Order: sequence, then C-alpha cells, then structure tokens
Amino acid sequence: MAQQVQYYTLDSLQSKQMNELITRKTVSGQNGTFGLFTMKKSAVVPLHKHINEQYTFILNGSVRVTIEGKVYIVKAGDCIIIPPNVPHLFESLEEGTLDLDFFAPKREDWINGTDNYFKKP
Repeated sequence: MAQQVQYYTLDSLQSKQMNELITRKTVSGQNGTFGLFTMKKSAVVPLHKHINEQYTFILNGSVRVTIEGKVYIVKAGDCIIIPPNVPHLFESLEEGTLDLDFFAPKREDWINGTDNYFKKP
C-alpha cells in the first residue's frame, strides 16, 4: 500500500498544555515524530528517557540540558542529539523558548497517551 503525503501547518496542529510553563504540538509519520515545545523561562522537562533517538533544535531562546551529570547550554540555532535510553532533563533559560524535536522511531507513547514524565507523582 502506497504511503499518503501528509501536509500540516503549525497553526493547524493542536497544542497540548504539558504544565503551566510548557505547551507541545506534535505530528507523526510512519517512522518519526516532530514535537514543538513552547517554554516559559524556568520551565522544566523532568528527567526521563525513552527508546527514541532525539534530535533537538532550539529555534528561539535557550535551554540547559543535563545528561548523565554533564550540562549543555543549547541556544537558538544549536542542535543536540540524544541517544536512545539516555536519561535527560531540560530547563528553559529564556521566556518564549522554542524547541523543535525530532524522534526516531516515532513517539508511540505520545500517540497513545502513555508518556508520563510530566505527571505529578
């Protein structure tokens, strides 16, 4: 069966409020997922890991990424690639930070709603 072309605009994607400081828009294809995070200053994506390789491009603002005790400051125009199953934490350093992530394989946990790292214990 032939794959169908999918076409989206950012405005057409539903925004999900992850917490009071972070929203996320997503779109998935057959093999990968894009996530666009909009973050206020001091927003935190808690320590988590997943089976997906993660490519993070910061489009606006900056983040502090902590991976296995090492800190990376990723600014607008920078990219960081995080291997699968590596615990990582993000903290937004500026108001209006835009973080565009690509994941391979696609984020099944986002699609089926089982991602739980934003949920309070």
